[in-house]
Amino acid sequence: MCEKNACISGRNRVAKLKFKNGFFEVGTGKRTLVNCLIGINNVSEYCYELEKLDKITTELEKPEIITDLSTKRFKVRDSIWYKVANFDQFVTATLPIYLVTNVEGRIDENELLDIIIEQMENGVGLITIHPTPNKNIFDKALGRKVPITSRGGGLVIKDLIARNFAGENVYLRILPQIISHARKNNVTLSIGAAFRSSNIFDCNDDAQRMEIESQIALGNSISRHGVDVIIESPGHARPKDIIAISEILKKSGFPVMPLGPIPTDAAIGMDHISAAIGAAIMGLEGCVNIISAVTREEHTGGRPSIESTIEAIKTARITAHIIDLNNNIDTNIDLGVVEERAKTNTCIAGKGTKYCDRCKELCPLSISRTCGLIGEVREKFKNL
Repeated sequence: MCEKNACISGRNRVAKLKFKNGFFEVGTGKRTLVNCLIGINNVSEYCYELEKLDKITTELEKPEIITDLSTKRFKVRDSIWYKVANFDQFVTATLPIYLVTNVEGRIDENELLDIIIEQMENGVGLITIHPTPNKNIFDKALGRKVPITSRGGGLVIKDLIARNFAGENVYLRILPQIISHARKNNVTLSIGAAFRSSNIFDCNDDAQRMEIESQIALGNSISRHGVDVIIESPGHARPKDIIAISEILKKSGFPVMPLGPIPTDAAIGMDHISAAIGAAIMGLEGCVNIISAVTREEHTGGRPSIESTIEAIKTARITAHIIDLNNNIDTNIDLGVVEERAKTNTCIAGKGTKYCDRCKELCPLSISRTCGLIGEVREKFKNL
């Protein structure tokens, strides 16, 4: 794990995400990781989500992190997060607040803490918390087209409203205990964006900038206590705002798990592509360390199918690879493809014949074959 005392300086920090048989390092100079989101909102979905989990874990292109977004609480051994934690190579991530009983908007902080401890002690490696909401940021957000889109953050805000904003939010009330158990169990905390922008017009406003400042301050405080931190942001954002927010986040030195970012609100049904573009923009700015795979159903209201979840993972995997190429981290795959093309003089993967069905005898790569043969002849007869 990074040197804990160095983590407060604002320089580049590396977090360790534990899984059953090891850990992944995340941060500057490390491979970009992919996070897959699954979960159960209705008991009838249980078998389908287990089937989805089975498919994810047997695919060739796998995520490093699997997040359980379930809003239904099961016995520990029946929970998706517990099943993920018992695989050999996946980091388990959760949002514990989704599982808390809600009574007239109020959250029982003791119940929330019990859930967090239960998950930490049973193998979860990454937990998202939402400790930033307060009245000042909330008031700023009221001027937006859509004030709040974060489900976890929204629960924290509802609790504050139910208490007339008296005192701190529920996560801050139990933060010392969360830090203590995270340190004991080597769990990384991801500071969620309760006020992430739900559309490109609300992005990079006062509310979002205030929250990012609070996230960084909380991250520094948590790091001082020997716990690794990741920051989440921004949500929906135009390309220019993605770049502006990246500049702020980079200065913190914390690893970043962007939420999207989605650079257009008009890609309904194709958000796996728009999210990939947004993540690539942010990644080329040096501000993406974990990509959360976005499905095409993101804004359709439909439950992500097994097929679209796999599609989202593959799309995120390609995006992560492009970011890593830009950082000179992973060129071996591309080099292997290029060397095979050079050897066979065809751009078609796995094809060793002279021409493909598209270009036939007009194949420009056949020129390479001809040039190679000419070179061989010249070499053979140059001394005659």
